[in-house]
Amino acid sequence: MSKIRHTGLVTNNLKKSLEFWTKYLKFKISKEMDEKGCLIDKVMQYNNARVKTYKLSDQNKNLLEILYFKNRPKIKLNKIKPYTNGFTHISLTIKDLKKLYIFLKKKKIKFNSEPMKSLDGKVLMTYCVTPEGAFLELVQELKK
Repeated sequence: MSKIRHTGLVTNNLKKSLEFWTKYLKFKISKEMDEKGCLIDKVMQYNNARVKTYKLSDQNKNLLEILYFKNRPKIKLNKIKPYTNGFTHISLTIKDLKKLYIFLKKKKIKFNSEPMKSLDGKVLMTYCVTPEGAFLELVQELKK
């Protein structure tokens, strides 16, 4: 393996998701596509899928893919918890976590806790809930 290519997040509110990732966390839209056809149907295991995708990149060229199913089937959604099996969150390194925390709280973003120092004292960290219902770990590395 040479690198992780991107992380994908499915949303049911495209406007809220794009606002969160681009306006609040400063990702830039690098590619926008309407996807359909045999490949998408097979990969998504969903016939006649119609997906709007946005590739977002940060200043370090990390990629995030937001997927919006225009014709999403009605399914019971599983509630992900920080202790659920499988992938549970992504983590971003932040320069000033307290400042971002205050900003996001004003924007009504939900947090599991206020920023707290890790047990080893090396980072300040917290989790918030993204508009997609996923967990996002925000970490500020502390200088010793």
